[in-house]
Amino acid sequence: MTGGGFSVLDTGPTTTNDGNHFSGVSYIRGPPWLHMPALTIGLLGISIVWSVEMAYASPYLLSLGLSKSAMAVVFVAGPLSGLVMQPVIGVLADSNTSRWGRRRPYMVIGTVLCVFAMALLGWTKEVAGVFSSKVGLTLWLAVISVYLIDFSVNAVMAVDRALLVDVLPSTLQPSGNAWAARMAGFGSVVGYFAGNLDLPSLLPIFGHTELQILSVVVSIILLGSHIVMASAVSERVLIKNDSTGAGGPLAKSFTTQVRAMFENMWSLPRVIRQIFLIQFFAWISWFPIMFYSTLYIGDLYKRAFFATAILVPPPEITEDSLTALDNEATRIGSRALFYQSLLALSMNVVLPFFTTTTSSSSSSRRRSGEERQQDSARAWWKTPAIPEILKFRLVSLWAISQGVLASCMLATFFTSSVPGGMALITLTGFSWAITQWAPFALLGEAILTEPSEGGVGGIRLVDTRSRGEGEGRTENLDVEEEENEEDVLDDEGAVLVGRRSRDEEQVDDESDEGDEHSGGLSGKAGIILGIHNIFVVMPQFIVTGLSSVIFALVDPAKSVLHGSHPGGTLGPALNHTTPEIVSPRLLRDTTEDELGMIQELQASATSNSVVYIFRIGGVSALIAFVLCWRLARETRHL
Repeated sequence: MTGGGFSVLDTGPTTTNDGNHFSGVSYIRGPPWLHMPALTIGLLGISIVWSVEMAYASPYLLSLGLSKSAMAVVFVAGPLSGLVMQPVIGVLADSNTSRWGRRRPYMVIGTVLCVFAMALLGWTKEVAGVFSSKVGLTLWLAVISVYLIDFSVNAVMAVDRALLVDVLPSTLQPSGNAWAARMAGFGSVVGYFAGNLDLPSLLPIFGHTELQILSVVVSIILLGSHIVMASAVSERVLIKNDSTGAGGPLAKSFTTQVRAMFENMWSLPRVIRQIFLIQFFAWISWFPIMFYSTLYIGDLYKRAFFATAILVPPPEITEDSLTALDNEATRIGSRALFYQSLLALSMNVVLPFFTTTTSSSSSSRRRSGEERQQDSARAWWKTPAIPEILKFRLVSLWAISQGVLASCMLATFFTSSVPGGMALITLTGFSWAITQWAPFALLGEAILTEPSEGGVGGIRLVDTRSRGEGEGRTENLDVEEEENEEDVLDDEGAVLVGRRSRDEEQVDDESDEGDEHSGGLSGKAGIILGIHNIFVVMPQFIVTGLSSVIFALVDPAKSVLHGSHPGGTLGPALNHTTPEIVSPRLLRDTTEDELGMIQELQASATSNSVVYIFRIGGVSALIAFVLCWRLARETRHL
């Protein structure tokens, strides 16, 4: 124990099966109850960045005059940055020999770049005004800032996730990823809740538009959370090995590292490959939810407004009132995402207590029945006693979440009201909570327990190190052992590090040493997580292409938002409808410019392009549900 922290990994020099040598200690500073929050707090800052970008980037770009089809192309930055940055940073970090550890140097650099990009997004008009008064330069700077945000935040997220795998043993991977999901959920709640506030009147010191103020607040939170994370967590240091070439990006050529990554893709164990495939189909559905939910709800709101205005026109139609309509539509869309994140956060807190696992550690196998009873007596007040009949296996819960997601997306066939649309987006929060947690927990367990050879048949979610001892056991003994292991896991809860006594820590150190030496995959966590991210971002390229085609066909060259929200730039008025479409009562006492705004807003309100993308995502989520349910059935006996 160093600096008041708790060492969760072996403290001496170690060597993994892939020939990498490590020195030093991996530990978390501070009291035990703060270990998990300190290890995962960086994901809170990342989540707030994502929520602000998802809620505000689309309306902001459209307010600058960008068309929907062009906006879809701009948002290729998300999958492109994930495809490039996370695998590349994973490869580089895995071989980094810095005395500060493998992950933290990249974490600091990426965080600083993201803060700069957020500032550029909030002040694009001011920066562009220094060089030119043309709107085109403002638009280009906004697009560049979106790309910088996506690339830098993906780099930071890659090392944050890899650090979680590095520091925690396999038995604590579900707990660690559950905490990561809670942090991400809380960050989303904060980000979307801020979108419902009148920030210019509350925090005028940070700027005069909502986006400017959010840029400052988000940057402070992102920087602060990663300062805490980098200070609280200490990594082992990779020792450069001249004989094997491992250790440091200079030891191997970058091309060799990337080639090794793609070679590993096809030699990974079956369970990891199946997780990748499920993620591929699931994220075809998640991408439109993340970036188009605000537009979907906003279109429903404006459609309802004009349907009412035809019968009962508002007292006056002015540029300010139409701008207020845009602002309100965006706020309502952000409010739907806020409800979604609130439900996701609630599920991230509650659902871990309703999950069980079939995996076990060697320390659980060695512990006596008396020790289990003592643990149970100590832990009853920390872990709610949930009946076993109400518990789900994590992979089964993941399958259920895919079914809920598919149902919500396909329900857009029957939804045409704002409350109905908000209900669908809110319900996806259940699935989003599990998506932030389950695949990473299953993947983390597989990385730490699976052997490095990819030719092993079958699907394994259990510890393979003790398989030889139990090959001759009968089925009844296996069932009895599994029940005992589940009791131990339920007693320990795997929620807080450091709840154990000094003797228990010593036992776990032996188990954790087994995690380090058992499989060659543990030294390649960054590469495997990078490969996983490829299967997450590739479907986003597919959805981006489909979105561009659909928007071009349904909404050709149309800028949906015309108001100043959120960046304070008024887009050009485009006349896409004929005056006959607009109610004669709405034409009363309106100027030519205001008439153009009315026609454009009404045209955008009758747009139905986003729901087509949602429905395609629903079909894909249905495929992910089938694959995930099949994985759950195949692993039921383990």
